[in-house]
Amino acid sequence: MTSNSILFQPFDLPNGAQLSNRLAIAPMTTFSSHSNGTVSDQEIAYYKRRAGLAGLFISACIAISPTGLAFDHQFIAYDPAAILPRLKKMAEAMKSEGSKAVLQIQHGGSEVGKNLVLFNETVSASRVPSFSNPDVVPRALTDEEIKTIIKEFGFATKIAIEAGFDGVEIHGANHYLIQQFVSAHFNQRNDEWGGSLEKRLRFPFAVLEEVQRVAAKEGTSDFIIGYRFSPEEIHRFHGYDIEDTLQLVDGLISRGVHYLHVSQNDIQSVPHGSEEQGETIVHKLAAHIDGRVPLIAVGGIHLPDQATAAIDDGADLVALGREAIIDPDWTQKVKEDQLDQIQVKLDPSRQDALVVPDRLWKIITQPTGWFPLA
Repeated sequence: MTSNSILFQPFDLPNGAQLSNRLAIAPMTTFSSHSNGTVSDQEIAYYKRRAGLAGLFISACIAISPTGLAFDHQFIAYDPAAILPRLKKMAEAMKSEGSKAVLQIQHGGSEVGKNLVLFNETVSASRVPSFSNPDVVPRALTDEEIKTIIKEFGFATKIAIEAGFDGVEIHGANHYLIQQFVSAHFNQRNDEWGGSLEKRLRFPFAVLEEVQRVAAKEGTSDFIIGYRFSPEEIHRFHGYDIEDTLQLVDGLISRGVHYLHVSQNDIQSVPHGSEEQGETIVHKLAAHIDGRVPLIAVGGIHLPDQATAAIDDGADLVALGREAIIDPDWTQKVKEDQLDQIQVKLDPSRQDALVVPDRLWKIITQPTGWFPLA
C-alpha cells in the first residue's frame, strides 16, 4: 500500500452514507449564476468537470433568504418554481461520477451587499459594523425575524432534497450570519440569542435542529447534514477562541451532526497565541472530537503528501479548495502516480481546459495572491 492509498479508502458517515474516498471538494464561490439567482450553464459545466475529484462534493453557498445574499450572482434557494430545474441539473452534474453532492446553505448577515437584499437593508445579530465593510452598520434582527431565518434554512434543505442533493452543509464560518451570532464581538444582544456563550450558540443549534427536522420529514435516512465553522475569530477583534469553538463542536455533535468542516487558509495553522510549531488547530480539534463524528480539514493542500499528512494529524477527510480549480484531474494523477504532472499554480491560458466560468476566472487570475499563478 502506498502512502497515498489512504486517500482512496471508502469512508462511512454516521448516518450510513458511504463516500467512495476520503477526499472532499471544498465549497468555492463561483460568482456566476444568472441575475435571477438560477444556476448558469457555465456553473453546471464547472461542476461536471470536477465530479471525479472526490467522494464528497460541496457546492458554493446558496442564499437561503432574500435578506441574505452575500455577493453578486449568487444562486438562491427561496424561489423554487424558478430555481429547481437548474438546481437539479447542478446536482446531477456533481453526482455524475459517483460523488455525494452537498448543497451549502448560507445567510450573509452583515456581509451582504446592500444593493442585493430586500429593502437594501443589512441585518445581523446586533448593530455592529460589518467585518469586510466597516462603513456598513446592520440592523439588529428581531426575535421573530431570527425565527423566520431559521425556518428559511429548513426551507433551503427541502429545496436541496427536491433537487436531488445528497445533503446540505450549514455555513457557520467566514464571518457570515451564523458566525456573527456565535461571536461576542458581533453579537451584543441581551435576550435569549446573546450574552453568554451558551446563548450565542442557540442560533446555530436552532438552525441545525430545523434542518434535521425538515430532512427527517422530506428526505431519506442517509441524507447528509454537515456544518462548517471558522475555529477562531482573531481578525481585528476576538469574538471567540478555539476553546469556545470546542463547546460549539460538542453541541453540534450531541445534536447529531454528520460531519464537521473546519474552515482555514492553512491546514498547518496553530491556535492564536500558541507557539509557532505547536499543536495545529486540526490536531486539537481531532483530539477533542475523538472520533465522535468525522472532521474535514482544508487549507492550502496542493500535493497528496499534504493531504495524507492532514489525515495523520487527525482529520478523517481532506478537502481540496483552490487545487480543485487549478487541476481538476488531480485525483486521477495521484491514482496513476503521475505526481510530477500535478499543477499547483493556475495557468491563465487554460480557462477552456479547466472549465471555469468567466466571472470566476476574471477574479482568480488577478495577481492578488488568492490563487498562485503560473
